Amino acid sequence: MQFAVGLYQRHPINPELVTGEVVADFARTAETAGFGAVYLTEHPIPDDEWLDSGGHDALDPFVGLAFAAAATSRIRLLTNLTVLPYRNPFLLAKTVATLDRLSGGRVILGAGAGYLGAEYSALGVDFDTRNDRFDESLEVLRLAWSGRSVVYESPRISATGNTALPTPLQDVVPIWIGGNSGLTLRRVAEHAQGWMPLPNPRSLGTRRRSPALETLDDLARLLGVLRERAASVGRTEPIDVMYVALDGGIPGSPGWDVDAYLRSLDRQEELGVTWNAVNVSAPSPGAALDVVHAFGERVIAARS
Repeated sequence: MQFAVGLYQRHPINPELVTGEVVADFARTAETAGFGAVYLTEHPIPDDEWLDSGGHDALDPFVGLAFAAAATSRIRLLTNLTVLPYRNPFLLAKTVATLDRLSGGRVILGAGAGYLGAEYSALGVDFDTRNDRFDESLEVLRLAWSGRSVVYESPRISATGNTALPTPLQDVVPIWIGGNSGLTLRRVAEHAQGWMPLPNPRSLGTRRRSPALETLDDLARLLGVLRERAASVGRTEPIDVMYVALDGGIPGSPGWDVDAYLRSLDRQEELGVTWNAVNVSAPSPGAALDVVHAFGERVIAARS
């Protein structure tokens, strides 16, 4: 199992945690600690009601990850996650290809359809067409990254012979899709290299527009569905799965039970989880780096 770490930005955002130096230090520290990826999330213009009820602020993930890339040499660069329908897919393809090429082939595109209708409205994107836009993006991204002339028609796009160069450095940029729905599992089985199930307590109802997922039994059931869908389309390539450890408390906190945390990771690995995500929420840059150090010593080193 590998580990990915993200610098979580609460609301209101702490300006001390959003400098180029902090992002670079965070990425360097994560690489040294043994993390396989560093990630940032995306919320370009969330609504105030969501922010005031527990939502979070965010950097632009691609700009932030470019700072992380420049400060490191090996760690993967993950968007966890970017909302595909928010962006024109050809512009997104260019952004990803540029970051992948300049970082030496380290991008993982974590992608989702999103669930904040007010954010869609603020961006001028039709919320009701988000699934059509998502599927369109999956197709267009691969076409653009091929480096060949693209001919593509849809209600939103008309490419009559257009080419995007340079291509990404990776022959196949990994796309990991987030969410728990049957539609998500179908997309992963047919088009993606990874799945990012979303912990979603039943108490939240439909706030995240995603089926409930709060126990490892829930996860095991969904993994079974994913494997069935993969088999139904004849897929034999492995699928990465990234989840979070729900037992043992918050890494780095005074009440963190490392033994319970490690047992949770062992159980997830038995189910087929290949990556684990760690959200670092800290009051200062130094505290954030301390959490990353502690996790490397007490979890990553203990499992190696």
